[in-house]
Amino acid sequence: MMTFVWNSARFGGTTDLATATNWSSRPRRSWLRTLLASTAALSLGAQDAAWATCADGSAFPTGGFVIGSAQVPTASNWSPNVSFTEPAGSLFIPDSSVSEHNDPAQPLTAGGHNWVFDQGSTLCKETDVGPGGSMATGWAIPPNASTNCVLLPIISNGRVTNFGDIPFQGDVITPTCDPTRLSAPGVPNPANTYFNQLGCSISQGVATTPQTASSFLFLTGIKSGLFSVRLDNAANPTVGGDAGKAVGLTDFYSAIKGNQSLTSAAVSKDGQLVIATSFKRLPAVFACLNPLGDPGDPSKPLNPGFFVPSASSVQCMSVGSNNLPVDLTTAVGPDSQPYFAGQRAASGGFVTSFGNPPGGSSKSAWPNCIWQTNGSLSLADAFAHNRSNGCGNAASNSALVSPSITQTSVLASHGSYMYLGTTAGPVVQIRVTTNPTSGLSSYALRTYLTGTSAISSVGVADDLGSLMVFSNPPTVGLPGFWTKLPLCEDMN
Repeated sequence: MMTFVWNSARFGGTTDLATATNWSSRPRRSWLRTLLASTAALSLGAQDAAWATCADGSAFPTGGFVIGSAQVPTASNWSPNVSFTEPAGSLFIPDSSVSEHNDPAQPLTAGGHNWVFDQGSTLCKETDVGPGGSMATGWAIPPNASTNCVLLPIISNGRVTNFGDIPFQGDVITPTCDPTRLSAPGVPNPANTYFNQLGCSISQGVATTPQTASSFLFLTGIKSGLFSVRLDNAANPTVGGDAGKAVGLTDFYSAIKGNQSLTSAAVSKDGQLVIATSFKRLPAVFACLNPLGDPGDPSKPLNPGFFVPSASSVQCMSVGSNNLPVDLTTAVGPDSQPYFAGQRAASGGFVTSFGNPPGGSSKSAWPNCIWQTNGSLSLADAFAHNRSNGCGNAASNSALVSPSITQTSVLASHGSYMYLGTTAGPVVQIRVTTNPTSGLSSYALRTYLTGTSAISSVGVADDLGSLMVFSNPPTVGLPGFWTKLPLCEDMN
């Protein structure tokens, strides 16, 4: 059962929620950007040749996977009898589990679970099903009233008026701690990072791994706004009980004013910035600075008084425009750049970014654009004085234009790759690299899957070594289906 505790201070209103179920140097010349964008965008045809090996040891097929081929004879090859409703994405979240329900007679979990943004049941940690002592052969949807599911509160004018808002698309970060990389008083450690400083601040210096550290989901409720949800492992797991991380504190970023109809959230790879967008023809890109708290300078020791702050105290503002008629999906790529995708932009592409290509150290590059274009002294200064929209309009990413990239319904980021699902069916794989000299992003593309209809969900299941794709048939009323594919991240 979900337990809610009200605290008016956290929401900045008379009613609030806490639940026990609960991200400069001189500009680069324009010709360099154009050259890198054009040369980095390798044609899909050139990239469709067979590569090395996939996670299951097989070779990536020339031309990609095709429904009806020997590699994928049928599209509905995963959980065919489970009624998922247009999932909008999936995330693999590491946890300390070994087997489902902590029971050796049930499937192995490989140290984590897949969380699916189902638009019928809600976002849930899917239950692994199959033979005991082996990897799962399918998923089951748990009861949405359990601590394995997220149902967001509905907030209006700072007050919780109801419950049951279903998250559409979101992201997760698991800040880990390696104490050997921390800085000591007067002895900076160049190996330390913002991410490690944050993870160690949260754990108070205790070493953690992705399986043991707290994970934080960033979610949007279309009726309320941006939320974070903390996930922690059960303190004393029992056979037959919940395995892995469960829903903990849910908190609301009230600095983003209501009635924005937010539908997508994404967090930077270091946890310093979280962004949120809407598919309701609202082009604004909202961002919150230090959504889990400011861990301080990585060259200095930990702050012993650190704590994850109330989301209501976090500073947020609009930082620019996605420049799309409708932004159906937002993601932070492997290059820590935000990408927006959906209906075709006026400039011609279906994917936009802050810069074409994004990256680099100019004032207009992300995240410099948040503060270096408006006279601010730092990111913190820009947010403190609400100097909004410093990044201006995102630009069509000319390197991410191809016949296979049409109206985009979902973007997923994994390792050095992004996966793009379209409403016309193809899935495109994008390898993202950063030029070590210019700092600009470059891309290699290939068609990953064809033969499906409209795609609503793409995600990587690390436990299965698979790419999971959910498609909806063209005939109204017929159920959608999951397609499980070998994960092939072998492009050079």
